[in-house]
Amino acid sequence: MPIVATGQSAAAARDKAKANKENKKPKTTTTPEEDVASNPPQSTAGTSSKTSLSGLPIGMEVKTGKIATQYVGRDLVQGAPVYNKVQYTQDSPYQVVATKNNQEKANLLLSLAAIPGLYAKGQAPTPDFIRQQGNAISFRVEDYKALTNIMIHADKVGQTYDTSLITFVQNPGLAQQYFGSVSGTGKTISLSRPSELKAELSAKFMDLFDISPDDKTAQAYIKDINKAEMRAKGGISAQEKEDIFLKYVEKTANERYKMAVATPGQEDNIALEAGSLGTVIKQIRNAYANNGLATSERKIYADALKGIRSQQALANTLNTISVQAITQFPAFKQQILDGSTVKDLLDPYVPSYQKIYGKLPKPSDLYEVAAGASAIPVGEWEMMQWKKPEIKQTDFYKNTINADIRNMATAFGVNV
Repeated sequence: MPIVATGQSAAAARDKAKANKENKKPKTTTTPEEDVASNPPQSTAGTSSKTSLSGLPIGMEVKTGKIATQYVGRDLVQGAPVYNKVQYTQDSPYQVVATKNNQEKANLLLSLAAIPGLYAKGQAPTPDFIRQQGNAISFRVEDYKALTNIMIHADKVGQTYDTSLITFVQNPGLAQQYFGSVSGTGKTISLSRPSELKAELSAKFMDLFDISPDDKTAQAYIKDINKAEMRAKGGISAQEKEDIFLKYVEKTANERYKMAVATPGQEDNIALEAGSLGTVIKQIRNAYANNGLATSERKIYADALKGIRSQQALANTLNTISVQAITQFPAFKQQILDGSTVKDLLDPYVPSYQKIYGKLPKPSDLYEVAAGASAIPVGEWEMMQWKKPEIKQTDFYKNTINADIRNMATAFGVNV
């Protein structure tokens, strides 16, 4: 005999069973393809569920390059990609700082501060700010944020944070582009192309020295020009560019001069006079010589370096030489001021000097001609030479005395 629960009729039990049957969902089946589409498999190889600063999973491999395809023996081995793993978490900036000693913290702060755009304006730590912390250097919120941004970059490109740090410190232009503003209102800094700057420098060096600059000089010049353009946030003035150029001209010229002085023979000395710099050197050397003034090759070279900077500097040098000539030959003052050289003004005395002393004079040999208020006439100058002891050593004196003796003897009827 069936057992019926108390208070529940057989009809009610049947109704409940029927309702349960109607509410029960029918059983369905799916294909393997449908399972994959609705639940794609998640790769967990080399990664963890923990997220990095960059948003990439910790341990994920980031392609950083490729080994070059090369021959190994007779076999051509295809180059394989190179990967580095994502490694920095939210805790990494704090963990890195915690492991450093006081000096290392100071160095890290200085490096971070040197990167353009990494800090908000006025927030980068200065050397004085760091120094004032003494032996208890601590990182501010701004400093941890700066280090975090470096680590984010490092993870995205598959580097360590210190490699990214060095990259940005050594390439401020790259840092400015990476951390700076790239909005439509930002100003694009246009830098001169290295190839164009090198060609321009080579052309100028050929003109000045008749040689091309060495690669070290060219690279240093290019770097200085681009640095100046970065500081100016664009093009620099023609004068600023010329000043940078002349810095390397002077450096090269001084090196060439030192080499010429230290090297025996005349080949290097002749090389110094090549190009337009050599032309200025000869012009100044001749100005000294033609005005009877003593000088040194170092002084001539120094004057020439000033002369190639500007025509006015060269004019000032030549004018100074003229003033010095006037002090040595005051009787020629007006003629020198009018553009004559001392050598030109002494030309009438050259035949007399050559007749007496048997050689061509230098301007300095004839100082006495114009040492007073007015120039001594040629005939009077010749008579003055007879009072000098050195005339007795000349063939002119000896021949004149012998001729006078003969003439006197002939006058007295003596056959000499």
